[in-house]
Amino acid sequence: MQFAREINRLLIGILFIFGIVVAAAAYWAIVGPDTILLRQDNPRLVEAEAAILRGALYDRNKELLVVSEQDVNGLVTRHYLHPAMHSALGYSSLRYGVSGAESAFNTILRGEDQPLTFIEQLTNNLLHRPQKGADIQLTFDATIQAAAVEAMGDHRGAVVVLSASDGEVLALVSLPTYDPNTLDANWETLTQTSGNPFFNRPIQGNYQPGGTLQTPLIAAALLANYPLTTTFNYSSRPVRVANVELTCAAVPPTEILTLGEAYAYGCPAPFAELVSKLGIGTVEAAFAAFEISRPPTLPGYVVQPPNEPTPTPSIINLNSANLGENALGQGQLTITPLEMTVIAAAILNDGNAPTPYTLLAVRPPIETAWQNDQSLHPHIPIITTNAARQLQDLMRLSVNNGAAQSAMRLGLDIGGHAALAYSGDESQAWFVGFITIGVQQSITIAVVLEDVDDPALAAQIGGDILEAAYARMQQG
Repeated sequence: MQFAREINRLLIGILFIFGIVVAAAAYWAIVGPDTILLRQDNPRLVEAEAAILRGALYDRNKELLVVSEQDVNGLVTRHYLHPAMHSALGYSSLRYGVSGAESAFNTILRGEDQPLTFIEQLTNNLLHRPQKGADIQLTFDATIQAAAVEAMGDHRGAVVVLSASDGEVLALVSLPTYDPNTLDANWETLTQTSGNPFFNRPIQGNYQPGGTLQTPLIAAALLANYPLTTTFNYSSRPVRVANVELTCAAVPPTEILTLGEAYAYGCPAPFAELVSKLGIGTVEAAFAAFEISRPPTLPGYVVQPPNEPTPTPSIINLNSANLGENALGQGQLTITPLEMTVIAAAILNDGNAPTPYTLLAVRPPIETAWQNDQSLHPHIPIITTNAARQLQDLMRLSVNNGAAQSAMRLGLDIGGHAALAYSGDESQAWFVGFITIGVQQSITIAVVLEDVDDPALAAQIGGDILEAAYARMQQG
C-alpha cells in the first residue's frame, strides 16, 4: 500500500508539470507572440523599423531635399542634401525619433497612411518587402532658405519668411542648428551644446517683444480714433521699466514727433503716454484682435528638446499695475517669430491673417503624379482694412526714413519696423517687414537676433532676405 501511495503522488506530480507545460505552450502559441513582437528590444521589430523606406522631401520647386537610400544589405540611410534646410526639416533617427518636417509628416513619410489590401499586406510580409512611404512637396524654397541662413551669418536667432497672400512658409531658420546626417554620432555632444540647437526658435521661441508691440498699439490708437498726427514733446526721452531703460530704435531728427513718426523711429516715450490715455480696455482689445496670447503654430513641428522645460503661451491679465510694462513689451507677455510674420501678413492682406502651413503635395509610392494637398487654410480678420493700410504706410515710412532704413533696397517696395527688446541681461533686435511683388503677391518676414542691441542690423538682414526672396519669386 505504501508503494501504491508513492506511485500516485508521482503520477499527480507528473500530471501537474505536464499541465504547466501545456498552459505555457498554449500561452506562447496564442497570446505570447504579441508580447514578444511588441517589445521595444525585439530584434525583428527593430529590423523592420530600420528597413522602412521613408518618402523623399522636396521644396516648392521640386528641388530634392532629403532622400532615403537602401544598400545591398537592406540598411537604409537618410540623406539631408541642403545644409541650409537642416533647421526646417528636422531629423529622422531610429534611436532618437523625429522632429521638424520629419515629425509633422511622419505618418505620410513612413507609409502608414497607405491603405493595403489583405493580399498586398500578405505578399509584402511573405517577400519581406520594406514598408515604403510617400514623397512630400513642401512650401519651403531652398534658395530663400539659403539666403536667410547666409544673411544671418554667425548670429543666434530666428527667421520666418511667409507668402502673405496664402500663408505658405517659404523659409524657417533656427540658429544655431545641427547636422541631421551626423545626429546619432553627435547626439550627446549636441544635447550639451550652448545655444540649444534642438530648440525650434521660430515656433517655440517665446521672445520678449519690446518695441514690436508698437504695431498693435498703433492699431489700438486707430480703434479709439486717436489721431496718428498727435504730436509728443521730448519723444526721444528714455522710459524706465523695472530695471530696463528703453530708448528709441534710431535717433530721431527732432524731439517733437507725431505718433506715426515715433513708430517709424521706434521711440517708446510717446507710446507710454498713448497707453495711459487709451486705458486697459482699448489695449486689451487690440492685443486680443492680434491674438497675442494665442500664437499660430505649425502642427507636429515642435518636439520638446532635451533638458528643456515645456514652453507655455503667455496669457496675461492686464491691470493698472502691469499695463505699462506689458504694453511696452517688457513684461511677462512674449511672442514668437512666426506670430510676428503672420501679423505682418495680416497688415498686407488688409487686416486678414493667413493660417501658416508647409504641405503642398504628396506622391504615393510607385506613382509619378503628385496629389495636391486639399487642406483648408482659412484667413482670419483681425483688424480693419483702414487700420491695415495705415500701418502699411507707417512701415514704409520706417524703411524710407526711420529705424528700419537699412532694409531699404532701391526700386523695391519694402516696409518694416525695427525694434529692441530686453530679456534679463540680454538684448534682442527685431525686424518685422514685407515686400510686395507685383499686384497679387507679397512676402512678409520676421527676424530676431539674440543678444544684439542693434535693430539696424536686424533690418539689414531682413532687407537682404527680402531682396533675395523678390529675385527668387521673379524667376517664377
